[in-house]
Amino acid sequence: MNVKGRWLKKSTMWRKISLNTWHTPDNATIYGLLDIDVGPLQDYLAARSEATGVKCTLTHAVTRGLALLLHRYPECNVLVRRRKIWVRDDVDIFHQVAMPLEGEKDKADLSGATIRKADTKTVDEIAKELRERALAVRKKKDGEMAKSRSMLFRIPNFLLKWIMKFIDWVSYTLNLRMPGTPRDPFGGAMVTSVGMFGIKLAFAPLVTFSRVPIIILVGQVEDRAVVRDGQVCIRPMVSLTATMDHRVLDGFQAGRMAQSMKELLEKPELLDRPDGRAESAGAA
Repeated sequence: MNVKGRWLKKSTMWRKISLNTWHTPDNATIYGLLDIDVGPLQDYLAARSEATGVKCTLTHAVTRGLALLLHRYPECNVLVRRRKIWVRDDVDIFHQVAMPLEGEKDKADLSGATIRKADTKTVDEIAKELRERALAVRKKKDGEMAKSRSMLFRIPNFLLKWIMKFIDWVSYTLNLRMPGTPRDPFGGAMVTSVGMFGIKLAFAPLVTFSRVPIIILVGQVEDRAVVRDGQVCIRPMVSLTATMDHRVLDGFQAGRMAQSMKELLEKPELLDRPDGRAESAGAA
């Protein structure tokens, strides 16, 4: 006998129901929560917006920060192919975009826009590009992504699952360009703001067909009582939540990225540096 023991003789009704409801856990999803003092970042974004004429928000700063970290730690900028890790050449970050439904008041669908090579772009460049791409999405002028949405919308439900699996297999398992679909539409990470809806804290599910191993949600900024130098004070705080694929990120990698993200956002002048580091590698 491998494990010594005995069967449980008496069981509750709930335990019987639960044992027949769920299977043995096989989900590699892990979650993280990071609280950020955004006081300095708010000043930075206001100055950036005034200087460039482009409205820069917390989402754009998080995108810039995440892009810098994926460039710094390329082993996290990956996808899983054939049960192996495929390291991406570029740092591309996807953003969800709410798209109003025609003839449906107060209703919207979700689409998205990807910022390519986000690690090479400043906060205001990311803000400008994302705004332009979001407008194109809402006007259904986002090229192949719009065609792909239209095609999938016309497919009957009983076929959609299998077609999506086929597209995923061709695009990511075989790594071939699928005709009629955009190239690598989701990038290596996703950033979404829920703070604009008044949501303080939320977690997003991993989107399996996207092969994206990192999703960050940006919550609503709120004043909170925090302790600084042994004194209680009120600071503008925001919660960032991360949903991650444990096959790609372990506790060490996730913790290292969380600490670096906190430093970047609480010392926003670092966002203007090409590597985002407080000191250059050659500094004493």
